[in-house]
Amino acid sequence: MQNIPRPEHPRPDRFRPLWMNLNGKWQFAFDPGEEGLQSGWMDERPLPDRIIVPFAPESRLSDIHDESLHSVCWYKRMFDLPVAMIGRRVLLHFGAVDHEADVWLNGRHLGKHVGGYSPFFFDVTAFVNPANNHLVMRVLDNPSVAKCRGKQHTGRYPEGCLYMRMSGIWQTVWLEAVGKQFIRDWRIVADPGTGKVNVSLAVDGAGSNLKAEAVVYFAYEQNERISQTAPVQNSAACINLTVPCVRPWTPDVPNLYGMILTLRDTDGAVIDRVETYFGFRRIETRDGRLLLNGKPFFFKAALDQGYYPDSLYTPPTDEQQREDILWAKRFGLNGIRKHQIVPEPRFFYWCDRLGLMVWAEMADWGSRQPRLMDSLLAEWKDCMLRDINHPSIIAWVPTNEWICDDAGKASLQEVIQAKVRAYETTKVLDPTRLALDTSGYSHTRTDICDLHLGFPNAPEVKEWFNRRIADGGENGNIAGMIKNGNMTIGANNKVYCPGYKYGNEPIIIRELGNSGIMDYSPMRRWNISHAGPVTPT
Repeated sequence: MQNIPRPEHPRPDRFRPLWMNLNGKWQFAFDPGEEGLQSGWMDERPLPDRIIVPFAPESRLSDIHDESLHSVCWYKRMFDLPVAMIGRRVLLHFGAVDHEADVWLNGRHLGKHVGGYSPFFFDVTAFVNPANNHLVMRVLDNPSVAKCRGKQHTGRYPEGCLYMRMSGIWQTVWLEAVGKQFIRDWRIVADPGTGKVNVSLAVDGAGSNLKAEAVVYFAYEQNERISQTAPVQNSAACINLTVPCVRPWTPDVPNLYGMILTLRDTDGAVIDRVETYFGFRRIETRDGRLLLNGKPFFFKAALDQGYYPDSLYTPPTDEQQREDILWAKRFGLNGIRKHQIVPEPRFFYWCDRLGLMVWAEMADWGSRQPRLMDSLLAEWKDCMLRDINHPSIIAWVPTNEWICDDAGKASLQEVIQAKVRAYETTKVLDPTRLALDTSGYSHTRTDICDLHLGFPNAPEVKEWFNRRIADGGENGNIAGMIKNGNMTIGANNKVYCPGYKYGNEPIIIRELGNSGIMDYSPMRRWNISHAGPVTPT
């Protein structure tokens, strides 16, 4: 049996024991002439190359390591269904594929998904065979097309603050067996002040007189359990229960509670069962300060761009990802801003487990235009819903450095309206967390006054901060956005866009200065990686 890269369960926040990891060696081919669809590459003919999933073909660990510009590629693999899954309802999951994916199983087109960061799945029960299943995927990722791409460079070589492009499958692919009816999704809201837990469930599949059950236990002491049931009505259920003697989640003491969600029929028989977890954690602002579980705290964080030299977007191992978070804590940080990337769910899992607060951000660069807000926000909402139960996430950031002056072909008012829409969409979807319209530069509606500054040392920052905050108190705005010592960024050199003003939000300097490593500078040329196809030596 081949070694399976990234063999761990990709979603420990929604674990079902009957699953099959499809990572590993797949057939692969680039399609430079885009002839595959017309020529029928979705059939059982073999593809010429081999790739290691879930690593992007531009990466070393994929065994392809081709950094040339390719817009279309194809994947294929065969698999047998585990005996325990035969006769069950089976879902085929993709953690993330950049950017447009068409999927076939045994010659049947399952559908298309658009979006390089959001998860998707297909119900393959009617199409999967006990053995010799033929899975095919076509991926379209044209770097010149406007879309959410984060810090991927559109050219062949990285430069400035942009990194190597990547495409295709970059998160785990897996099969999962569920019940005839199954718990498709859920939202957990846990109040550390009262111990009240609200669980809203969505059920997939028709059925009458179904009941949903939630069992809660402290994750490290599974003896004491609290349970509650509720009827399923119109494919939904709402369960309320109260946990006594709450142990809240904080970065210093990241207490977690386990939860077992079960779907039962009229006789009480189990139809579906899934394991998850949650934390009692409340984040809010008051009088210009951040409060965690009702107490003021100082947010001390770093920006993490989520790239790995040999594997780009995909952590090479789960242990290395865990170690990254531990290093953040060793450096004395209590938080991370995950910048211009939506990481895999296990990143948030380890932040939950180890105790690190996260600002979760959409990879909006490439689509930060008013005319593209529908597609950006659709993908952003899918990413938010994937991660909405993680206690480590305290803030949502739908865009980054969207300057009001940077209207392009749009009017200033259109940019302002789009930024307000980004904030309001985020806040409506999750009112329990902090939301920003953008990180840094030209705010409209926001829960945080977030600044990006370029001072070389702390005394200069302190002097500027004290002087400019006084302006905010007097005029309702903060003058002089500073970048690299120049007051040139932001509409009229203001932190807030025209028509908006500072409203005593907590002020956080979210980016400060620039630093580089003298002996390691991946600028212009990706000097640790081969450019173009690898040739034997």
